[in-house]
Amino acid sequence: MLAAINKELSGLYGGVLMDETKFVEQCIYRILSLYEREVNPPTSVILIGHSMGGVLARALFVMPSFDPKLVGTILTLASPHHAPVVMADWHLKEFFQGVNDYWRININSTLAHVVIVSVAGGYKDILMPDQLTSLKNIAADERAISITATAVPRVWRSMDHLCIVWCKQLILAIVRATFDLMSMASEQENKVVKEKMDVLRHHFVSHSGSRNYRSRPDVFDIDQSYLVVRPVDFKWNFQRKKHLSGTFIQVPIRTDQGFNTFTAITNQDNDDWIFGCVIKNDTEKKSTKQPNCQFAVNLSQRSTLLPSVNKVKKCITLNTTELAPMYNTLLILSPQSKNMVDISGEFYGKKERQGKLEVPKFWEFPYSLDILQLSQKQLYFGIELVGLTAVTQAVKFTVKATFCENLVGADYGHLRTFVPWSNEDSSILLHENVSNGVTFRLQTARPNKEVRNAELQFWLNPHCKYNVSMQISPQEVFGQIVRHYLFTLPAFLMMNLMLVLVWQTFTIAKHGCCPSFPAAHRTFAQPYRVLVVANFMLLCLWLVGAEKLNILHLPLPEKYAVPDQLPETLISIFLYLVAYVLTLAVYFLLKLFVWIIGIILSPCINRNIPFSGIAVVPVLVAVAFRFSATLSSALGICMYFAKVASAQVKHRKGLHSADLYNLRFTVLLLWLLITLFGAPSAVTWLKNWSFGHHLTFDPAIFPTLISLLVFPLEGALKRSVVCRTGGYCIYMCAILTALYGVGHIYRAPYFGSIALVIASVCCGGVVSVDKTLDKNKLE
Repeated sequence: MLAAINKELSGLYGGVLMDETKFVEQCIYRILSLYEREVNPPTSVILIGHSMGGVLARALFVMPSFDPKLVGTILTLASPHHAPVVMADWHLKEFFQGVNDYWRININSTLAHVVIVSVAGGYKDILMPDQLTSLKNIAADERAISITATAVPRVWRSMDHLCIVWCKQLILAIVRATFDLMSMASEQENKVVKEKMDVLRHHFVSHSGSRNYRSRPDVFDIDQSYLVVRPVDFKWNFQRKKHLSGTFIQVPIRTDQGFNTFTAITNQDNDDWIFGCVIKNDTEKKSTKQPNCQFAVNLSQRSTLLPSVNKVKKCITLNTTELAPMYNTLLILSPQSKNMVDISGEFYGKKERQGKLEVPKFWEFPYSLDILQLSQKQLYFGIELVGLTAVTQAVKFTVKATFCENLVGADYGHLRTFVPWSNEDSSILLHENVSNGVTFRLQTARPNKEVRNAELQFWLNPHCKYNVSMQISPQEVFGQIVRHYLFTLPAFLMMNLMLVLVWQTFTIAKHGCCPSFPAAHRTFAQPYRVLVVANFMLLCLWLVGAEKLNILHLPLPEKYAVPDQLPETLISIFLYLVAYVLTLAVYFLLKLFVWIIGIILSPCINRNIPFSGIAVVPVLVAVAFRFSATLSSALGICMYFAKVASAQVKHRKGLHSADLYNLRFTVLLLWLLITLFGAPSAVTWLKNWSFGHHLTFDPAIFPTLISLLVFPLEGALKRSVVCRTGGYCIYMCAILTALYGVGHIYRAPYFGSIALVIASVCCGGVVSVDKTLDKNKLE
């Protein structure tokens, strides 16, 4: 049964989340009621949630009226479990914090029976970063799986935010898992947590290649009618076009010559294919064509599926040092088959097949570098990537298979990126005489306590040689920055605008005139004026002790509260510079629009704009409380836009100086940005117009009410010393935005609206409408 939530923007507006949770609860009761008359009615349901639906599935347990026993398994697709992609309002923050706190507190009580899987879309899902979908520190590790679609067996593909719902490979994995979660005895969902996790790990993490999940026997009777092949070399290949008789490949386990690892790759789809056994020292029996073991222990469950152009390809890697005390021989089964049979095996020392590569920063990186050449008859090679730790790094590796011998329709190997601290591996198939490229980009940064490094793993065809090279990928680095930190850009835009207001107020206090937006922006909107000061304050707070803020009931800066969700210092500077350029572009576009509107309205504009004072505020406040605060703010902007156009027309006609127009124009830009923060709630209000005209839990109400004070309070204080003090207050608002409003961007409009009113109150009266612009003072 599908519980649709009407495509509401619950990921950006948190006011509807609790209602949606109640709706899902009622859907569960409705589903179970459909089976009340059955002989054996279901006692629980399996929830599958997409995007915010996965969060709602976890939020059910917070509801006091909900019975936790009704849900034992949750599968989520591209769901932001840690936090929303954009912390657009405080309702979202409270909802996520309440759900996650409940799960952390009740992890071993009311939630002890719940298993949960979170599947992320990978790098193609530009809306949902993988790190937000992780269940780490939310659910118990032994009852939770967090994985990327590129690492799910038989899927191995990245997908966008909507495609993950209808991707056939992923749907089949979910269907197979849900069937295997059923108990054959009770015809109900399995209640044993360990057995359910074994099923989910089999289908979503480490598929052994078996067609059926059901447990296989540990000990097998060896068919003595099968022939035996005994390779003598530590590297061997068994290949047949048609295999009309069953064969065992009997391989003695070797630990001499530094060998401690055995790897085998097969293209056969039999579930049970590799065994360990003990052969007595009987030289006469060893010479026979029959197997020397009557019983063998099944090791097939340790194998792993690999991507392949053919039907199936499996590999296994065994530590021979651990196997030697229990077995002395490996038996590899090759049953009868009408298709091509290709089995390869190799003993080697693990250190010999593991290299290390230092991955420098992108500004230190050469354009291209050949790093490795792999010879024939190798099945595996790994490269440990030292220094690849941040999500903003991206390195492209190119592999070219050459000199392949007698390969027609076979695989040429495959390359896998392995991230030990996160299930976000990805794989590509290799092709002959073609540059096979893969870009290694982390979706989850390496934790501070993690000592392992990311790896490149090569599963090779023994008949080919390979050349490996790497090069910088600047476009992918930029893409990673955009994907993970684009949501912080509005906060940096607001810092730019507030710094412009700071310089305009300082200039008014000192010279009595207001500089233009480009002049103030060029003079005072450099990144070091806010980012360096904010980092200095963070350093001072670290020296004093950040926990002392809790004693004062003050929130911690975001650098301490959510460090994983914030950009690094260099990335912050880059984003600020992007906002710097974007601010100028928006300025010129808005200036052109004001100029056009001013020409159109020039005959109608008088010296006083109607509703320019206290009379307009009650109407806009009534609109904010009766309908939507964002609508009220938009109407206020329209009226203030008339004041800006009036000042521009009067300046063009020579009636007034440009001071009033310059200040009002900056205030208008900042007010526009503040209003845009309330766009998600406004869209929700419009979508629900047919159900009601009032938006409950409006997150834009307080910034709107503060911003509306611009009308009655403009020019209330006229002393220059007050204006300079107001400039420092606006400066502090910009710094507080850098400390508290980058990750939790719903806080930025509060600081912006305060700066808006301060600029109008302190400086509106100082900018005289009769003053002539003094260019020398402005310089």
